[in-house]
Amino acid sequence: MQPLYFKVPRLKEETVRVECWDLDSFFEPVHFHEEFQITLILQGEGSLFVSESVVPFQKGEIYLLGKNLPHVFRNRELDFFVGQGKKVKAISVFFNQDVLKPILTDIPEAYAVQKLVDSSVYGIRVSHQKQESVGQYLRALPSKNPFGKFLGLLEILEMISKDNNLDFVSSLGLPLHSVQENIPKINVVFDYVRNNYNEKITLKQVAAMVNMSPTAFCRYFKYKSQKTFSRFLIEVRIANACKLLCQDDLNTSECCYHSGYNNLSNFHKHFKSVTGMTPLEFRNSLTRTPD
Repeated sequence: MQPLYFKVPRLKEETVRVECWDLDSFFEPVHFHEEFQITLILQGEGSLFVSESVVPFQKGEIYLLGKNLPHVFRNRELDFFVGQGKKVKAISVFFNQDVLKPILTDIPEAYAVQKLVDSSVYGIRVSHQKQESVGQYLRALPSKNPFGKFLGLLEILEMISKDNNLDFVSSLGLPLHSVQENIPKINVVFDYVRNNYNEKITLKQVAAMVNMSPTAFCRYFKYKSQKTFSRFLIEVRIANACKLLCQDDLNTSECCYHSGYNNLSNFHKHFKSVTGMTPLEFRNSLTRTPD
C-alpha cells in the first residue's frame, strides 16, 4: 500500500502548529506530509512504522519526523478492545522546515539545530536522558501565544540538538515519497479558504472546485486533514478575528463581520470553541505579559 499524502491543517497565520491528541487511535494509514513533526507520547504504546523500519514506542518518548517521511503510529492490539476508552494521548508539533531553514542558515550559532533538522529525514528518537527535560517544554507549548510557540520550538530544537545519544530509527536517509499528483486538489481548497474567509463559502461551492459531490468532498477532506471542512473554515475565520482584535481601532462587532460572520451569536460561540475565551477576554489578555 502506497503512503498517503496528508495535509496538515495549518492556518495561514501559523508558523508552528501544535495539536493535543486524545484519541482511540492514531491517524491510521501510513502517510507523509510536507511539515517536520515532533511528537511526544503522553499515553499509549505500540509500534512506529517509519520508512522501511518498525520500532516500538511507549509513554514519554519523543520522535522527530522529517519532511515527506512516510510513517504511522499504531497502538498495540489490546488498546482497541471495546470499553477501554481513550488510549492515545500525545502532543504533536508541525512546522514548515523550508521556512525555518533559511533563518537558521543565517545564524552561525544555530548550526547544530540546522543539522538536526536535516537529519530528521532518518526519523529520530530523543534519548531517555533528555526525554523529561524536552518533554516539559513540549507540554508547555500548547498554552503559549503564536510567537511564544515559535520561540518555544527553537528552544526545543536547540535542546534536542545537544543530545549526544539520539536514536535514528530509519536507515534509508531519504524520504521514500515526494508530493503526489493529487496533492494540489486539497491545496486549492486550503488556499481558497485562506484568501476568501471573509466571504460566504458553501460546501457545495468548494466541492465543485475540485469536481466532487459535497458528500464525497466531506469524506475526502476529513481523510486528508483529520477534521471537517466546517471546522477548518471556523478556525481560519477565528484566527483572522484574533488578528483583528489585536488592533485597537476595531470593536468586536467589526472583527466579527470582517471575518466572514454575519451573526454575533455564532461568532462568539465559535470564538470560544477555538480559543477557550470570549473575544473580550482575548482582547484583555493581550495586555498581560506573555508566557
